[in-house]
Amino acid sequence: MTAPQSYEAYARIFFPFRRSVQDENDQWSQQSLRWADLAEAHGRSVHALMEKETIIRPPGGEPLNAHCDFRLGKEQFEALLPVLARSTTSTMGWFLLWDGFGDLDDQVFTPHVPKVHHDMRSFYLLRGPLDSYRHFSNDPSYWWPDDRAWCLCTDTDFSWSCLAGSRECIDQVLALPVMDAVETRPEHPAMSGMDVLNDPEGVVPRPP
Repeated sequence: MTAPQSYEAYARIFFPFRRSVQDENDQWSQQSLRWADLAEAHGRSVHALMEKETIIRPPGGEPLNAHCDFRLGKEQFEALLPVLARSTTSTMGWFLLWDGFGDLDDQVFTPHVPKVHHDMRSFYLLRGPLDSYRHFSNDPSYWWPDDRAWCLCTDTDFSWSCLAGSRECIDQVLALPVMDAVETRPEHPAMSGMDVLNDPEGVVPRPP
């Protein structure tokens, strides 16, 4: 993931963990877990370079039976959109959607749709109202308004997004508990093994 440069502030927004829980009536439901709460419960440090593998288990213990989303939770988006809408003079925005998603409609995403090519991936370039984000079956990799007041970056390989914007915008996002966000910097790495604070010896297994 390449974060845009020269913004005043940045936040890393962690996607929710989910696990199935059974109540006293033997009814099952999905419980949402914040990264910050999970890390603190397991004696891990909450910081911008946390990885899901390093916080899902207590030191020397077994990992919690939970999975992490690969997109913003609905409740996160509903809280984020008003902040972003207030932080721009634009009502329209741009979206870069990875062309490698397997469920894209071939009748819509034809060769005539403009593309942006990166060394690692290619993206469809789309434009629409800001709240169009909620209608994508997969989160766009980049989303920004016409005036470029902010930019939300989401890599398909990670369970978090990076938001770049004004100091005021980022402070508002960080203040929303449901966002589960931590301040970060554009030069922070985005790679497996980056959480050397919670795993200084590199012994926590990560996917290849």
